[in-house]
Order: sequence, then C-alpha cells, then structure tokens
Amino acid sequence: MDQKLKVNEYETIFILRPDLTEEGTKKIHDRIAEIIGRSQGQVVGVKDLGKKQLAYPIAKQTRGHYFQVNFQGTGKAVEDLERHLRLSEEAIRFLTVHAEKGPGEKPHTEKSERYERAQEVYS
Repeated sequence: MDQKLKVNEYETIFILRPDLTEEGTKKIHDRIAEIIGRSQGQVVGVKDLGKKQLAYPIAKQTRGHYFQVNFQGTGKAVEDLERHLRLSEEAIRFLTVHAEKGPGEKPHTEKSERYERAQEVYS
C-alpha cells in the first residue's frame, strides 16, 4: 500500500553554543541536512542569524549562536530533526514551526482590523 505523506514547509530555529568553531557548526548543518534528506525532506534555506545575548542563562550560557533552517518534509522529518537537536550537546534550544508562507515570500504586510481599531481608540 503506497500512501502519499503530506509534505509541509517547516522552519526550525536553533541556538548553538557560542564557543563552537566554524568546523563544528558546519558538521551540525551537514548532519541536519542528512537527517532531513533521510526522511524524504529537502532543506530550502539556512540563515545564520548571528551570536546574540540570551534573555536568560541556559545551561550556564549567556550568549548563543542562532540559526534558522527552512525545509520541506513530513512530520517524520521534524521528529527526527528534533530528536537529534535534543540529544546534541552543542544545541542549547530549538523550536520548529509549521511555515504559513514559503521561504522567500514576503510576510503579510496589511494591518489587521484589530490593529486599525486599536489605533483609533488610542489616538
């Protein structure tokens, strides 16, 4: 029985330890691409968001190196990726969300009715 799985677009933001070398970071990115590919997914884009101060210390770290990975895949790809990040000592935190719009598309710029009403009330 060949059942097609629904492919969705996801966005994962993860924070790595700030003391990780470029080589270590590349190794993690390669492993993430391998995990997503093994689960019949495809990496669409990777953004380096830079090193930033954390809002509160996590695992005795006060800074972190932020990355964003956009990919297409099934729930299995998300499950495998999150399992890897959870077990990784280099990853401090991660969050995966279902992307409403594809990577590269402009975000919704129209102001909502609620925002318009709030502006009228507080003006």
